[in-house]
Amino acid sequence: MKQTARLLTFLFALTLTISPQVKSAPYDYLTPQQINSQLVSLKTASGVSTKTHLLAKTEGGRDLTLLEISGEQPTGSAILVVANMDGDYPLASEAAVRLSKLLANEWSDLLKDHSWFIVPVGNPDGYARFFSSPASGNFTNGRSVNADQDNAYDEDGPEDLNKDGFITTMRQLHPEGKWIEVESNPLLLKKADGAKGEVGKYRLFPEGIDNDGDGEINEDGPDGVNPGNNFPHDFQHYTTTNGLHAASESETRGVLEFCFDHTEIGMVISFGRANSLKETPKSGRKAEADQSKYKVPERWAKRMGLDQEKEYPIKDLLSMARDYTGYKELTEDQLLQWLGVGAAVNPDKGDLSYWEEISKKYNDYIKEAELDGKRLDPPGFGSGSIEEWSYYQYGVPTFAMDFWTLPEPKEEKKEEEPAGITLDSLENMSSDQFIELGQERIAEFLKANDAPPMYTAEMVINALKGGMMDTKKMAKFMRKSKKQEDAGGADEEDEALFAYAPDAFVAWSAYDHPTLGQVEIGGQKPHVQVLPKGEEVDSLLSKQLPFVRELANMLPKLEIGRAVVERVSSDVFRLDVWVTNSGLLPYPTYQGKRSQRPAPPALTLGEEKVTILEGRARNPLGLLGGSGAVEKVTWLLQGTAGSKVSLSLHSFSAGTDEMTITLTEGETIR
Repeated sequence: MKQTARLLTFLFALTLTISPQVKSAPYDYLTPQQINSQLVSLKTASGVSTKTHLLAKTEGGRDLTLLEISGEQPTGSAILVVANMDGDYPLASEAAVRLSKLLANEWSDLLKDHSWFIVPVGNPDGYARFFSSPASGNFTNGRSVNADQDNAYDEDGPEDLNKDGFITTMRQLHPEGKWIEVESNPLLLKKADGAKGEVGKYRLFPEGIDNDGDGEINEDGPDGVNPGNNFPHDFQHYTTTNGLHAASESETRGVLEFCFDHTEIGMVISFGRANSLKETPKSGRKAEADQSKYKVPERWAKRMGLDQEKEYPIKDLLSMARDYTGYKELTEDQLLQWLGVGAAVNPDKGDLSYWEEISKKYNDYIKEAELDGKRLDPPGFGSGSIEEWSYYQYGVPTFAMDFWTLPEPKEEKKEEEPAGITLDSLENMSSDQFIELGQERIAEFLKANDAPPMYTAEMVINALKGGMMDTKKMAKFMRKSKKQEDAGGADEEDEALFAYAPDAFVAWSAYDHPTLGQVEIGGQKPHVQVLPKGEEVDSLLSKQLPFVRELANMLPKLEIGRAVVERVSSDVFRLDVWVTNSGLLPYPTYQGKRSQRPAPPALTLGEEKVTILEGRARNPLGLLGGSGAVEKVTWLLQGTAGSKVSLSLHSFSAGTDEMTITLTEGETIR
């Protein structure tokens, strides 16, 4: 009965793909050139100033443009918005253009506290490919790459053999084939699972021919570098699309140089496929390094009584470092950084508490906007991404917004499981509540949901107690496994895409290939997995862009909050001053303190009318937590009663402030 229902569902969907139907109208996205034209001619409200900056010329000869939007009197703080750095997400560039128009008009009030720098297309070459025909799904820049190392460039690219306007997939029946059709939907393919008795059937190739006669198909097409993976932090070497080295691409360097030239940038917001607001970046990642044993730096080896020439296993070093420092929460990636190897890959715990609160605000906001339906998880920060670099190395709060991913296929209503709970109820339980069910009921629940054999009740309980798992992640994993099982092992994204847009797949059709013989051409069309239906775009952007306002209002804001003068003698005064951070976020971030960026804020006392007996004229401040955290600075001053002294507070990206103090007994409060 279940198989019959699946077959009927598939046949119905198949008729949608091959018969006349009312299709969703495509959205008319702006090309990179059109976007640049709109930035130059952007109309602004009174008191708003705009300026375009050419950050770079790409390998494809296109302009990488940044739009600066500020009020009549630019502030000392700015927000950088970078969209579509990978070039593969049209919705991101559309969002950036709309944000520019809002800031220049209806949202001009935001320019009072911050200037805005907006890069609407971080990868113009890659994004231009989105508008090319046939559509190929290649979003790299215009750099020529000798992918097959044969001293020829771009000589074997794809061809649209069946002339349908798409570069899709060729499948060939072959004894070495590893792919089979998904039972519930023959349009989809999956890898054969030998453990389930499945035998591979097809070999897969990108649509095209062997242009250079080397026996390979489409191995060296017009593929370049993805600037979105070319930033310095955790850059991955020896890949086909990341570049020869970090910042090898003009697009990446253009953004980096602008950031270093504009130290007033206090927040980076990325529009693309990643989302760090729906869920905070995961902790527990391991830093990469090429060795298993390490030497200890000389000065620390002497302090710890270790042989500086000996190499120690990382686990032994971690144990010794924890004992020596007393910091029991020291992580492996922090230790590797201290040793000078590996990149930071986990958000600092001090920042996570803020991030989690912002994530809660975001999810509440999305729920209120009625956009909280179940959807596929967006990816997190990628290696070599601008998000990783701007948080871990540039040291500023960094958030990523994706605006849309494929909705999860709707599930059939199911009765309560034998254990008395469902996956939905599990998702809403705390770990302690689930553990209280006891081993017997948990075992029943796991069995009813076809959990893998390794997931015993005891193992799950211990994982929940140890924090290695939580109920939400557990429900998500089990739901995903169950869906794949019900869908005959179909890839989660394929299944979701077919449910959302059946016409996103080309039905398999026979083709006589010049070297492979009989093949079939079909499968998923390029681009479709990142494109919401055209009629949904306006709502998705108009409902979500206002959260950018929320993020802007969370930036740290430093002020001189209170000053107290106490007369010690006829011409000697004690001056106590409190600097306050009235913003939600700390300054700098905890990771910024580790990476020593940005430079610390400083409170300076004008000395022209007084002599400083104790204290310094310029006082660098420490990390100021969010929501009213303060730091006190004290001076002992000699001067004439009634004379005035000036205080000046400076920070690179959290504001400036000034106050004039009269040397007389009393208190000054802002």
